[in-house]
Amino acid sequence: MNDSLYDKLQSVAKLISNNFSTIDEPIDMKLQTAYFLRSKKVKEVHKDNKPELEQIADLYDPSLTNEQIEERLILLSDIDDPRAYRILEEFAQKSENRLHKWALMAQQESKMLIEGSLLNERQIFVSTGLGGRGNLLRYFVGLIGRGIEEFVPYQQHIIQSEFESALRTNRSELEKIDFQGRFAALTMLIPLDVPFHEVLLRAVEECNQYGNFLEEDFLVTNVRMLSFDDMEEIVKNRQHESGGNEGFDSIFDDIDTSEE
Repeated sequence: MNDSLYDKLQSVAKLISNNFSTIDEPIDMKLQTAYFLRSKKVKEVHKDNKPELEQIADLYDPSLTNEQIEERLILLSDIDDPRAYRILEEFAQKSENRLHKWALMAQQESKMLIEGSLLNERQIFVSTGLGGRGNLLRYFVGLIGRGIEEFVPYQQHIIQSEFESALRTNRSELEKIDFQGRFAALTMLIPLDVPFHEVLLRAVEECNQYGNFLEEDFLVTNVRMLSFDDMEEIVKNRQHESGGNEGFDSIFDDIDTSEE
């Protein structure tokens, strides 16, 4: 695969080894981009006159606008003090908070700043729409049934069993699996240095030892979760592009599903 998702991630892996962190919770890439741009701007403005912790510690002042709270979260993330991290952590834990995910980004920046200071080494944040856990990145994988209208129970069992085994062997984890019609939706955690496309291909091959019921091509992305309707539309569009053939030309390995 030329310039595939795996190739891109491997180029990153060569630079950072396993010294990186992610946010566990999925965060829309547009929000992440907005945060990073705003963070850079705010820190530049305050680089010669950083506020004291006590000046920005209150995030619950009813007179503050959302924009002012966002700025305080960024400024707190730039203070090398565990107290600042605890303030951000408490605020980010409130999932009903309309600024919850913005706060998660600030908390991550604060964590990296403090850890980098304590360990005396640079910390790197790998940003993907689906996040991850520790040194594992989260992926969404969509499987397509071959010549069937829906997966019957024994096929569902085979898919789950074979993918769990393949992932476990490669220091990876199957988080969730759902079935609808001829589609299977899997969420998994995989280390950056594992050749995930090879792992997934082998798992599909093992499943097909029991009846050749899976297409060899599949959908995989780390941008966002796909619904079953999304998968149906992508497959139909690809079939239309290929002249209505039932098969697929290649693995859909870097799907751009960002919304306008």
